Amino acid sequence: MDKGIDKEHLKESLKDGNSWLRLFFMLLFAVIYSVAEVVLVMVIVFQFLCVLLTGKRNDKALSLGAQLSTFIYQVLRYLTYNSDERPYPFSDWPCDAILLEQQAVPEPAVKKAAPKKKAAPTRRKSAAQEQKPASSD
Repeated sequence: MDKGIDKEHLKESLKDGNSWLRLFFMLLFAVIYSVAEVVLVMVIVFQFLCVLLTGKRNDKALSLGAQLSTFIYQVLRYLTYNSDERPYPFSDWPCDAILLEQQAVPEPAVKKAAPKKKAAPTRRKSAAQEQKPASSD
């Protein structure tokens, strides 16, 4: 018996069209993943600017961010062989309604700067006053 790789099994595996088809889709989804990452970063920056300028999150950007992050997760699961289901466009685009309900995050509190109060000037005790014991009557 040969302890190494079974040559017949290796030949069959190399001739298996499903493995080569998977490789083709993995390469395709690797490119799609790279594009999706760039789009997600743009959504993140846009959402940050919305919160910074208006104090509120943009609902459409929130929805797109949830969908994109789920899509990226599905792509990574496919690429790492944790799933055999091909992501969009071979399956449905992730629905954000359920995602947003599960991950309901309260609106960020935007603090407005309160006007600064001027501190009342304090008198400094002289050395003679500091050394004088307090009198008790």
